[in-house]
Amino acid sequence: MGFVGTEYNKLVNTTSSIGLNLQENPYYMYSDKKPTEVTYWNINTKKSTLDLGSRTNYDQLGKNSPLRYNKILGFYLYGLPQFPVDMNRGEYGVESSTIGGEAFVLPNTLIPNVDDYFIINYLAKPYLFRVTKSSINSLETKVNGYRIEFVLDNSREDYIKALNTYQKVRTLKFKIQNVGSNAVSCFVSEDDDRSINALMNLYNSLKECYCNLYYRNNVQTFILHYLELFIYDPYLTEFMIRNKLFSYGENYLFMQQAVHKPPTFAIEYKQSIFYDLEERNKHLHTNSCYPVPVHDPNSFLMYRMENYVELSINIHHSMKDPIMWISGKLFGSIEENTEYEDEGKNDYIPKNIIIRYFNDGNNFSITNDEIHRLKDYDWRYTKDNFYEIPMLMYIIKMYIHGLESKVNEDEDLGEDSGVIKEECYSIGK
Repeated sequence: MGFVGTEYNKLVNTTSSIGLNLQENPYYMYSDKKPTEVTYWNINTKKSTLDLGSRTNYDQLGKNSPLRYNKILGFYLYGLPQFPVDMNRGEYGVESSTIGGEAFVLPNTLIPNVDDYFIINYLAKPYLFRVTKSSINSLETKVNGYRIEFVLDNSREDYIKALNTYQKVRTLKFKIQNVGSNAVSCFVSEDDDRSINALMNLYNSLKECYCNLYYRNNVQTFILHYLELFIYDPYLTEFMIRNKLFSYGENYLFMQQAVHKPPTFAIEYKQSIFYDLEERNKHLHTNSCYPVPVHDPNSFLMYRMENYVELSINIHHSMKDPIMWISGKLFGSIEENTEYEDEGKNDYIPKNIIIRYFNDGNNFSITNDEIHRLKDYDWRYTKDNFYEIPMLMYIIKMYIHGLESKVNEDEDLGEDSGVIKEECYSIGK
């Protein structure tokens, strides 16, 4: 006979623990606040100048203003109050009683400054607000969020034009899905954002195409029918799992090994071309492996009418020739850093991208022309595409990650520094 109430106590303790862990989330205090999308102008302190003596500026907005801003599209402020609807546009702009309030900026995004601006569109009209106070608003997690106070400013068209032209340093796009990630930035340039969107569309298209070509529902994995063999490649599957190629982007697909692998499989994997791709090692280890019968009694592959084989680096099957992951020409081109001559055709674009990724280091890029031409690429059921499409997907994913991780000093958003500009840039303040 057990102790009375033990399970109840465990339930209470578990529930309490969940509640405490929730409060440690740096975004917990914003969960009850409604987000509002705005266009935000954050002062670029490196590009702005003030009078050295008075620490003031001649003009706040316009051609004569020394203030410079980073324009941020799609930014979110939390907890904005409801504004009165009796705002009228008069001869000199919006006419109304003083309109203002406070709002919150999420941690790990930007640090708001006094004299930042943001625009809210109301009834198809832009209304310009100026930040008058900025203060740290953090929890015990020591992650800094920010509370701002603001007032409705003069929304004259020439002021808004000045923010969009003379006083704009650059335009950035806010990526809300990246907030809280230490690996990528939540701000990207407009050009990079367009490239990321185009690359993501291409990635999702490649993933769908690959599933249609090679995924077999009866064994729930990717199979290559080649040389009258039904081939399962555990090294390719491991590559997909390690890099989450089919959980990235749209249409999640669960991946797992279809056969049991021994503890030494991790050592074998390091000899594969897929590990070389992850390490960007152009001095490739090996390019061939051997088809051997599947012998795992718990595998789906054992109980199908087709005779499935799996590939192995170490086991030599005396009756079967080795199978190469990529063509010998591509293997040599990677090591020699020699691209195929495309001659205006699309045939060699995937191969040339793979070659450059191995060899170009931080200078690697995928051009807009290549993205456009890959959209119309004729992907067919071939052994080369069985391996090149996942390799290309991995490269695109890493390239997107690189675009989202770019650190540019010109952004000057003060991310994570915890320092607020206390001085006000307005005249007489």
